[in-house]
Amino acid sequence: MSELPGPVAEALTRQPDKGSTRVAGCDISWLSWGDPDRQPLVFLHGGAAHAWWWSFTAPLLADTHRVVAVDLSGHGDSGRRDEYRFALWAHEALAVAHAVASTTRPVLIGHSMGGMVTMFAAQQPDADLAGAIAVDAPLHHRGGSAHRTYGRHRRYATREEAVARFRPLPEQPTAEPRLVRHVGEHSVTDTGDGWTFKFDPRIFADGQADRPADLGAGMDRVRCPFGVIIAEHGVVSAEDRERLAAFVKGGPQRPSSSYLEIPGGYHHLMFDRPLELVDAIRQLVTAFDAEPATG
Repeated sequence: MSELPGPVAEALTRQPDKGSTRVAGCDISWLSWGDPDRQPLVFLHGGAAHAWWWSFTAPLLADTHRVVAVDLSGHGDSGRRDEYRFALWAHEALAVAHAVASTTRPVLIGHSMGGMVTMFAAQQPDADLAGAIAVDAPLHHRGGSAHRTYGRHRRYATREEAVARFRPLPEQPTAEPRLVRHVGEHSVTDTGDGWTFKFDPRIFADGQADRPADLGAGMDRVRCPFGVIIAEHGVVSAEDRERLAAFVKGGPQRPSSSYLEIPGGYHHLMFDRPLELVDAIRQLVTAFDAEPATG
């Protein structure tokens, strides 16, 4: 087994502060690292995931920013709702982002489904972001095996059995086992009659989460600098890649927007290209800082 990169191994030892923000009647939990007076970078996870997916990459940015990783409702340690909507997840993300901001506007960063929420949030007229970044996030919702799997909430007799069953979907050949194990250990909960994973399976039921048919149709409403990070072997289609690249290069109102691709990376970049992912985020945020958002 290869050695973890030194910065990633060190990040695993950093314990976060924990907090929550009540949004539309639901407690939204979050983790944070770094000085609360610095500009916040607010991270969103993918579907059926949670804040700890960012726990060994996001802290590497805490030397210059406050870093906050959010559990969207229905995920992780946040509350559950009767129904889930992308509009409400976007509201949660923006509410937390502005609640943790002190004197500077936040940057929103989302992976996969969280990247779709980030795009949706950035399109809102009251977003008031310094920037937004979508990490291997498609413009069109994809269902498939993840929905079939996550829609069934299995229970396991022991914590170890549940942790051992944890794996990212879609699966990828290059995920670092120790990082997957770390996230898995924060992914399970005791229900009293067994152990299961920390997400509400109703999110993946038909008719839930009003998944946008085409986020690209609203991207011209984005008024902050916008970054796209794509995994070479990720889930974003060739068509969506072309549209996202065209958007970030599309006009003088987006001078610091950028499109970056991480060679060799699969969809869950934090598991196979963690340092490259951090470097890409830092590059984009540095560009955002040089060109403040206009609204």
